[in-house]
Amino acid sequence: KGVNLLRMPLGMERRKSNTTKFNKKKVITWKIELCFHTPTAHTTSSTGDNCNDDGSKEHIIPKMLKVESQMSETSTLSEELGKHLDVHPGNSTIRSQLRSFANVPRDKLILFLKRLPCSSAAPQYYGLDRDATLGENLNGKTVIEFPTIDVVLEEDREKYPLFIGEL
Repeated sequence: KGVNLLRMPLGMERRKSNTTKFNKKKVITWKIELCFHTPTAHTTSSTGDNCNDDGSKEHIIPKMLKVESQMSETSTLSEELGKHLDVHPGNSTIRSQLRSFANVPRDKLILFLKRLPCSSAAPQYYGLDRDATLGENLNGKTVIEFPTIDVVLEEDREKYPLFIGEL
């Protein structure tokens, strides 16, 4: 399917929690993590969730982690964001926690996927297209067990250096 999938050793938490499946219709249903990075200007509290693939802790920007255990590779990232940011019965708590994201137009939300392998001292990111499917966004990229997608507001874009591929 065009994704370089790296597996963790047995017993590692990331491997144990992976719910990604390949079904009989040859469609991958991914577990994904959406890591919402709260704008630095706001003082909302962090959930303390760890959003780094390498297990390191970052406390520069408070973050909130939302996990989707079954996202089809044919769904768009915009649809997934809508589950958390649009008004739906029963999601008022999540919308309240993510109000800085829910209250801005979708085109002001920037999605990144950390480039792997990459130095943890100088990480690089791929920009993702929120209107493309998950499969299209992951094509040609490497993930460890399942993708962790960083969601930031446009004003914090410069904190995520983009990977410029070889031409």
